[in-house]
Amino acid sequence: MPRPGPTVLIVEDEAYLRELWRRALIGFGYEVIAVRGALEALPLLTHEPHVAVCDVHLPGPNGLWLADQIRDASPTTAIVLATGDSTIPPVESLQPGVVAYLVKPFTLKQLQDAAEEGVRWSAVQRSR
Repeated sequence: MPRPGPTVLIVEDEAYLRELWRRALIGFGYEVIAVRGALEALPLLTHEPHVAVCDVHLPGPNGLWLADQIRDASPTTAIVLATGDSTIPPVESLQPGVVAYLVKPFTLKQLQDAAEEGVRWSAVQRSR
C-alpha cells in the first residue's frame, strides 16, 4: 500500500477555490484537509500538517492571525499566504514559517511549487 503524501491544510473561504486547490494538491500527491475559516483550522493543527495554505482575507479571524496561531501550535508547519490583494505588504512573507506569498489569481503550478517548498521547510524543522 502506498504511503500517504505530506499533509496540506487549505484555509480558503471561497468554495470554488478551496475545491480547485484541494483537487490539484491531491493530484500532486498530497493528503489534503480543506476548511472555510481560521476557527475551523485551529483544531486541525494538532495533526501538524506539513503545509498550511491560508487565504489572508477570511471571515472572522484573518489568515495573518491564523499564521500566528500556526506558529504557536504547530511550529513545524510551513505557511503559504494567499491573497487577492496585492497591496498587502509582502513583509508578511518574512515572518517565521512563511515560505510563500501567492497573489491571486495564481497558477496551479505556483501552488504546487509553494507546497513543495513548504514540505522541504517542514522536513528541516521536523529533523531538528
